[in-house]
Amino acid sequence: MNDPYRIEPDHRPAAPRRRSHRPVLKALLWVVFVVGVAVNLVSNIAMGGDLTVVGLAGGVVGLAALIGQAVLVLNGRRS
Repeated sequence: MNDPYRIEPDHRPAAPRRRSHRPVLKALLWVVFVVGVAVNLVSNIAMGGDLTVVGLAGGVVGLAALIGQAVLVLNGRRS
């Protein structure tokens, strides 16, 4: 007899997804962003607003962390 409500072994749901490490990565990116911005800010204040390599590096690192955050958010919406 065919039971329409029976789940066949071939049609069982997949195993539950493993937990992602996104929260850890997001927190790390926030820390890197804050540190990069702080380095940029301190460097600019210390040098009176002149462009320095340290300040530029801090700004680039902060910007890269912010872009990484945006990528994580956009990829999280699609999955």
